[in-house]
Amino acid sequence: MARDLRETLEEVGICTWSLEPANGRVTVSENCNQVLGVPARCLSDHDAFQAILHPEDRAARAAAVRGTLERGGRYSIEYRVRKTDGEIRWLRSQGRAERGRSPGSVRLRGIVYCIDAHRQAEARLQRLQADLIHVSRLSTMGEMASALAHEVNQPLGAIGIYAAACDYLLAESGTIRIDAARDALAAAIGQTQRAGAIIRRLRDFVTRGESDRQFESVQGLIGDACDLALIGVREQGVNTRIDPGPPGTRVFADRVQIQQVLVNLIRNACEAMRDSARRDLAIVAAVQDDGFVRISVSDTGPGISEAVAETLFLPFVTTKPAGMGVGLSVSQSIVHAHGGIFWADSTATGGATFHFILPLAED
Repeated sequence: MARDLRETLEEVGICTWSLEPANGRVTVSENCNQVLGVPARCLSDHDAFQAILHPEDRAARAAAVRGTLERGGRYSIEYRVRKTDGEIRWLRSQGRAERGRSPGSVRLRGIVYCIDAHRQAEARLQRLQADLIHVSRLSTMGEMASALAHEVNQPLGAIGIYAAACDYLLAESGTIRIDAARDALAAAIGQTQRAGAIIRRLRDFVTRGESDRQFESVQGLIGDACDLALIGVREQGVNTRIDPGPPGTRVFADRVQIQQVLVNLIRNACEAMRDSARRDLAIVAAVQDDGFVRISVSDTGPGISEAVAETLFLPFVTTKPAGMGVGLSVSQSIVHAHGGIFWADSTATGGATFHFILPLAED
């Protein structure tokens, strides 16, 4: 029976091992060369086993082994090994402590197997998710193209007017005219900075980059997202209430991705209120007792119908004539990746509220 089990494990690529803590001796099954890329004779003790691990993973494995020996029970850990040909391989190791016959004696037994294919699939999925998140941002900017063009044209037009006024004033002589020209020039500089800020905000939002999580102010996240999402909205008669919550509230997050969630929700809310007599938009953050901060975006549109609610977060489902239908699905995946929850409900006075929570940053 034991031989059949050993042969079965070897056939499916699972290496068995045991560790005697008293002398550090390690025993591994003969198929370890297939799994670990190192012959069994080279893994005679704990130190030799540690030596084949990637340097960044050695401390974690040693801590897992030590903790299991001290407390008993089981452990499971993933780490990398470097084969003799230099190839890096990802492995998962699982072990448990066994009490020996003599008092105080203990040993570890377990298995190890290759998870390269799993890791590669995860990496491909992460790349696809990153691409979808980026496409969603581009789609949002495409839908806002007209409003963005108008917003940038305003400071550019003002710069032209101030520059023409400055040229006219400088053509005249006298101190008063020079002072007026300086005022016009200062105003032109202010409009230049305004246009530059808009363009920088757009560039940061649409640039595709690696996820970069840092400690971010909730107030700053909401403020930057509103600066972008509310472009062209006030002209539509939308009344906006923004409450960023207590000052100093922070989360550990990717700034651009969380702003993407907020921009999607704010733009969706404004779109939902396009035909509403009352257009009230609220963006509110509140600290919860469970260590999370909740951010809510509410509107006074028609609310969420039962038919729409069933497919609300499915990708490529949209009620917009020009929408891609990935905004809410992407937003949900971003929030989940940050360790939060994303949901929606209809309000008692009509309209809809979308909520998401993020873990508060620990000081």
